[in-house]
Amino acid sequence: MDNLSLNLVTGTTEILFGNYSEKLNLATKNRRIIIICDQNVNKLYPYISQNYPVINFLSLESEKTLVKVEQIYNKLIELKADRSTLIVAIGGGIVCDITGFIASTFYRGLPFILIPTSLLAMVDASIGGKNGVNFNNHKNIIGTIRQPESIIIDTTFLSTLPREEFKNGISEIIKHSIISGEQFYNSLLNNTELRSGVVNYNIIKSAIQTKTEIVSLDPFENGIRRILNFGHTIGHIIELKEGISHGKAIAIGMMMTTKLSVYFNYCNNSIVENLFNLLSFYELPVKTTLNIKDIIEFMEFDKKKTNDSLHFVFVSDIGKLTYNKISIENLKKGLLSVFD
Repeated sequence: MDNLSLNLVTGTTEILFGNYSEKLNLATKNRRIIIICDQNVNKLYPYISQNYPVINFLSLESEKTLVKVEQIYNKLIELKADRSTLIVAIGGGIVCDITGFIASTFYRGLPFILIPTSLLAMVDASIGGKNGVNFNNHKNIIGTIRQPESIIIDTTFLSTLPREEFKNGISEIIKHSIISGEQFYNSLLNNTELRSGVVNYNIIKSAIQTKTEIVSLDPFENGIRRILNFGHTIGHIIELKEGISHGKAIAIGMMMTTKLSVYFNYCNNSIVENLFNLLSFYELPVKTTLNIKDIIEFMEFDKKKTNDSLHFVFVSDIGKLTYNKISIENLKKGLLSVFD
């Protein structure tokens, strides 16, 4: 499998495919390493901690906090980390997010490498340089944008990934296919192999390429990168308020956003029907149990909000998404009209 590169004005991130241990040995360049790892991953793969010091923590959304960041800062101090220490994350999206934030801020910035172990982290969370934590029940409201040196994709980790976690990754793959266009999108239709839990490098690579191409054009999310937030404005609220997984919440967010796209005359109902069928095929949810007023309440705290408006991503067709500034008042009216 050919490697990929994310080339930005701030530097290049190499995306490497293959055995993580071999790739890590090549990437370390004889530097001292400290690993930040999901403790469940370390239990499944105990050899991770054979050669390097490891800071383990329980990878839960409730642990993605400044309190946990402070605890890890203290452990880095105990381990005598310095500005030349290479920080390596091994785990899912939460581990990648926290590690990137810590590496961005400790000693004003340490080099870091991400080794995602979940499908969602491989195709989305590890790509693009967004790092952050939750605060006061608001998702990713504190964070940085800073790229890792390398991202190592080793699909052998997926052999121990629970079925529900695998479906979380499929949700983000679907999002990337809607952004990419019909070729990628059509490869997911009636894909019984992927639905059964078997994913090949081509699907992963297509998802990564979709994201890296957009990030390379807009690394700090001032323009086109906003389309990667398709389904996320609503999805993040559902994730925190309903307490469901990221992938499930984003599936619902995409469904609701597509219905809003019809309401605001961006697309027709055929797009809604197609997305409904695709999400249902992969056993992903299409509606929330929350009262729509609970969702509206949290719109005021969205990171994309400026004054009384926010940048919202609408879909016109497969491969055609747009972001437009919309007043929160109009968005609320749309939500109440379509879902209340």
